[in-house]
Amino acid sequence: MKKALAKASQFIKWLWFRITVPWWEKPLPPLVDEKGAPLPQPTPEKAHEIFRRTLTDRVAGGWSIEIENQYDAVLSKKRKFTWFLKLIIFLLLLFLFAPLALFYLIVVIIRGVTAKPQRLKIWIDEDGRIQQL
Repeated sequence: MKKALAKASQFIKWLWFRITVPWWEKPLPPLVDEKGAPLPQPTPEKAHEIFRRTLTDRVAGGWSIEIENQYDAVLSKKRKFTWFLKLIIFLLLLFLFAPLALFYLIVVIIRGVTAKPQRLKIWIDEDGRIQQL
């Protein structure tokens, strides 16, 4: 009976924590090996190596580095321009009402020129895991 109450109490605490704490503030569970023992924290050199490898992979994937520190970086990537659907909408509007099609064309051009890049912040935590936001 006591075990069941203890498990129910743990479940209620876990559920309350998951509901009330925002996802970006939730601590990650500690890293454990196959026996359940906690893994030691990586050395600063190992953490830096893991971070550099991840950063290199992201740059190879098309991201560019805006700001880089020893254990965190801000990356950016130009947003993709999807022209096919915009062209179809423009042609339909051109057949229906030409001034509206020209207005749509101006809006598409302005939005394309002033588009902000997609940004990503990555960092390595004290347990050696790569985090991103």
